[in-house]
Amino acid sequence: MKQQYKSISLIIILLFCASIFIPFLLGILETDAAISELEKRKLAQLPEFPKTIADINEFPQLFDKYYADHFGLRYLFTEYYKLVKYNISDSPSRDVTIGKNGWLFLGSIKNNYKYDDPIGDARNITLFSQPGLKKFANHMEQLNSWLNWRGIKYIFVIAPNKHTIYFEQLPDYISKVNEKSATDQLVEYLEKYTNISVVDLRKPLLKEKDKHQIYFKTDSHWNHYATNVAQYEIMLEIEKLFPSKIKPELQKLQVKMRKGGDLSGFIGINDSQEPFPYPIFRHTCNLTKHPKTDDETTTHFFMCKNNKLNAIIFRDSFFKALQPYFARKFNRSTYIWGQLDYASLKKHIEIEQPDIVIEEIVERKLPYLPKDIEFKHYVKDL
Repeated sequence: MKQQYKSISLIIILLFCASIFIPFLLGILETDAAISELEKRKLAQLPEFPKTIADINEFPQLFDKYYADHFGLRYLFTEYYKLVKYNISDSPSRDVTIGKNGWLFLGSIKNNYKYDDPIGDARNITLFSQPGLKKFANHMEQLNSWLNWRGIKYIFVIAPNKHTIYFEQLPDYISKVNEKSATDQLVEYLEKYTNISVVDLRKPLLKEKDKHQIYFKTDSHWNHYATNVAQYEIMLEIEKLFPSKIKPELQKLQVKMRKGGDLSGFIGINDSQEPFPYPIFRHTCNLTKHPKTDDETTTHFFMCKNNKLNAIIFRDSFFKALQPYFARKFNRSTYIWGQLDYASLKKHIEIEQPDIVIEEIVERKLPYLPKDIEFKHYVKDL
């Protein structure tokens, strides 16, 4: 019995030593990675040998961060850690909330969240003040007048958060604090006190939701069941401004499978798959893109000859899926990443000579207040 106890104790000691020294040795032998694809972040790099007293004081902390990011078998341990957390519905990422029935949502209820707090939006926490609504409306009216004076129409489009359309799939501990959201406030105010063309896509998408799944479960974005409806609603609004110059139409969709999206990547669940609907465009133009870059944040334009209108579109990642529809409806359509600002707008109007300017923002960007300097520019130029 005593010999058996010694053997077990020796095995435990050896396993303990192995658990300490094997990751250490592998960390020395392996080439340091610069980026963790599993965690979607840059990894700490080996600090330089200290040369001053200040460097010596700082070195232990820097080396600790480096070793924490590069010890052997770290990727394997991290992968299994995330998988275990996910399977007990405890998100391993502050950027993701695990909902019901396999649904993942951008954001969390943790403090200092960085992606515009979509969970807070879902709870209707952050709202416009009445002076804020008035300031926003005044800015929009001046922008609209500034464009109309130049013979250019303007449309403001709000892409709904996934949380708004699929609120029932959020975990039960997330509940609404106020009856109305910042989007409710803004849309109601603009419709009541201005003549701005606003396309609020929430109602048509909630209706489409009864027929199809219109957002990806594992991604923060909508799919083509949603964008097909969204582009149709926006085209209907454009048709009101330009009768007989554009033809709104829904496209036929086909479905294939794709790997999981950005949210599953955040939590390290990379083997998930889900349906991916995509449009089939027939009898379309010979579409060309300039410049031919895959970087969506670079300003670019499409040409589709024989169409009647030119457009400038200020957009975010939600408009990426809308581009194939819009590019085929305009003679020239230019896509600018980011919120509309005076300097960029004026520059591109001089280059593009557009008939219409479309500004699209995702709901989680609200509430925000336009900069005073933009308002002053529009007033000055009228």
